[in-house]
Amino acid sequence: MQNRQGNYEKTILIISSLLAIGVAVFLILQSQGLEESLILPQGFSKNDLNAPASQKVVDATETMKKKYSWVSPLRNGKAVPLNKSVMLVMKDSKLFDLLLPEPKLREPMTNIFLTGDPSKSPPEAPLPNIFSPNVGDLDADSDGFSNLEEFNGKTDPRDASSLPPHTNKLFLIKRISHDYILQLKGGSDGTFQIKRLAPTVSSVFKPLNEEFGFDKGTLRFKILSAEKKTITTKFGPKDAFALKMYDMSTKKEFTLEEGTDVNLAEYEAEFEFRWKKRRVIPGLKEGGTFQLPGLGKSYYILKLEENKAVISPLGADGKPTKETIEIKQG
Repeated sequence: MQNRQGNYEKTILIISSLLAIGVAVFLILQSQGLEESLILPQGFSKNDLNAPASQKVVDATETMKKKYSWVSPLRNGKAVPLNKSVMLVMKDSKLFDLLLPEPKLREPMTNIFLTGDPSKSPPEAPLPNIFSPNVGDLDADSDGFSNLEEFNGKTDPRDASSLPPHTNKLFLIKRISHDYILQLKGGSDGTFQIKRLAPTVSSVFKPLNEEFGFDKGTLRFKILSAEKKTITTKFGPKDAFALKMYDMSTKKEFTLEEGTDVNLAEYEAEFEFRWKKRRVIPGLKEGGTFQLPGLGKSYYILKLEENKAVISPLGADGKPTKETIEIKQG
C-alpha cells in the first residue's frame, strides 16, 4: 500500500516539474518579444523633405518664391482699387483695357461706344457681342443700321428711334448719258450754221432771236447774241464766232463757240435703297423727284454726275429745300 502511494507522489512531482519548466520557457520567450514590441519607430524632422519628383513642382516652388509688384490701373488720374473688376480683353497677344480710351479694341469705334457710357442716366449697357470681331456689322437695336453706321452717324445703337438719315442707305448704281452734242460751223450775214452731232446728225442755218429745233415740230433753241473773237487752231490764229444760246427745255443759257463742241446731254440714273432690304429706283433724271421706298420721303435731283448725285429734300410746299445731300456711287 505504501509502495503505491509513493509511486503516485513521484508521478505528481514529475508532472509539476515539467509544467514549471514549460512555464519558465514561455516566460523567457515572451520577455524577448515584449522587448522588440517596445522599440519605438524612428522619428523624422519636418524639415527633412524628399526632393520633388517632378520638374513642374520645382518650377512652381520657384515661382512662389518670387515677389510681384501689383500696379493699379489709372482712371482719370486715380488708381483703381485692386478689389474692383476691370474689363480686359486679349486680342492678337495684346491686352486691351476697355475702360480706357486707347488702344481701341474695334477701330474706329471707341471703347466707351462698345461698353456703354456709365455716366449717362440710366447708365448704358454694353453692346451685345462686343467681343465678336464683326460687332461693327451687327445691328444691336434692329433699326436697319449697323453698329458702325450708328457710330459714324453719332446715333444710339441701343435705341431703334435714334438712327442716321435714311439717305445714308441710298446709292447711285449707274448713270446713263443721253448725249446731245452741238457744233458751231460758222456764220455770215447774221446767219449761223449749227450742226447737231448726236443723237442723230442734223444741221440748220438760223439768225439771231429765232426759235428752232432739229426735230420736226420741236422748238428748243434760240440764238441770243453773237460775238466775233480770235481763237487758236493748229493752223494758227483764226476769227471765229461765239454764240450765246438759250435752251428752252432746261431754261438755261450756254455758249457755243467755233472749234468747241457742247454736249447738252440728259442723264438718267438708277439708285438702290439698301435699308432692311435692297430696292432699285430706276429712271431718275436731273430736275425730277422721287420717293424713298416704304418711307414716303420725297427728294429733288439737283445734279447727276458720273460718280455721284446731288439731291435735296422737298419741303412742305413741294419745293426743294436749301439742304443738299451727296449720294455716292456704290
